Amino acid sequence: MADVKDLTLSYGEQILFLGAELEVERGDRIAFVGPNGAGKSTLLRLIMGIEQPDEGRAGLGEHNVIAGYFEQNQAEALDLSKTVIDTIFEVVPDWTQTQVRSLLGSFCFSNESVFKEAGKLSGGEKARLALALMLLKPCNLLVLDEPTNHLDIPAKQMLEDALIAYEGAALLVSHDRYFISRVANRIVELRDGELVLYRGDYAYYQEKKQEEAEAARAAAEAEARAAKRRAERERQRQKQAARLTTRQTPAT
Repeated sequence: MADVKDLTLSYGEQILFLGAELEVERGDRIAFVGPNGAGKSTLLRLIMGIEQPDEGRAGLGEHNVIAGYFEQNQAEALDLSKTVIDTIFEVVPDWTQTQVRSLLGSFCFSNESVFKEAGKLSGGEKARLALALMLLKPCNLLVLDEPTNHLDIPAKQMLEDALIAYEGAALLVSHDRYFISRVANRIVELRDGELVLYRGDYAYYQEKKQEEAEAARAAAEAEARAAKRRAERERQRQKQAARLTTRQTPAT
């Protein structure tokens, strides 16, 4: 569905990716995790072809991949002159008004709000409408950058359920750890310029991170003990050398 091969990208002296590798298969719902500034949103833009790498490749698969991309400023792509309900009807003209209003209700548009022009919506309302619109368009790869930022709990639950039932692949960036724990079945950590894949959900990732931390702590403790033994051996060697020197020094 998408792949990253020997990807290298830097901004000035900051290296985001250095030989990064990843393959995305059908059914993968991958959440990217890492500190702010690690390059999570940049990676999605690279895969979508919006940005270009310094070296290597990041992009969609070559065969029949149709991607739906939701970025944090996705609302800017709306036709601001259309009403909320007409925006949806344009994508699903065969739906009844009841079906459309039911969908919009899931995204917190009810009663007269469905007849508001998109240009008169708040930023959060625009984001919800853009997300509902994207989920209706036919695609087999969803690329979602912070999709829950402006969603209340019912809308977030609706999105979670839709993603769990989704048969294509999904790439997710979100600060909402509960959202990730519900929908992701793979975790990719951005670490030191690499993409480290964990083949399990968020609970599996946390378990493996705990194991890694314990292994690193045990290794550090073992190294500290070894260093202490080396230091003690060196101290004993120096004492022995000092005694030999004293014995061999002639009296004056």
